[in-house]
Amino acid sequence: MSNKELVFNIIKKSSKHLTAYEILDKLQKVKKTQPMTVYRALDSLIEEERIHKSNQTKTFMLCNHLHSKNHSTAIAICKKCGDTEELKSSLFESLFKKNNVKNMILIHLTWKF
Repeated sequence: MSNKELVFNIIKKSSKHLTAYEILDKLQKVKKTQPMTVYRALDSLIEEERIHKSNQTKTFMLCNHLHSKNHSTAIAICKKCGDTEELKSSLFESLFKKNNVKNMILIHLTWKF
């Protein structure tokens, strides 16, 4: 199994969102690896839109919905516990259209509630 698939499975099986070093710790239980290997795998998985990164919490999460290519991601973060949840970005895109917001696209938005 490739490093990318090992990293993906670690994220998929986790009950919480993980930092890169938490992923590295879990991966090193399976095979000896370096941090850069994990970062390359994470970058590839993000590019494939199989996972998302929360820039606020520096954690990685499984993309939780079926989507078309190049979908936008909106992530809600709880101020108290730091838990995150991917929101349906189509709601925000329709809001932009209804309010006649032109030449704007939704790119990796993060809100704190």
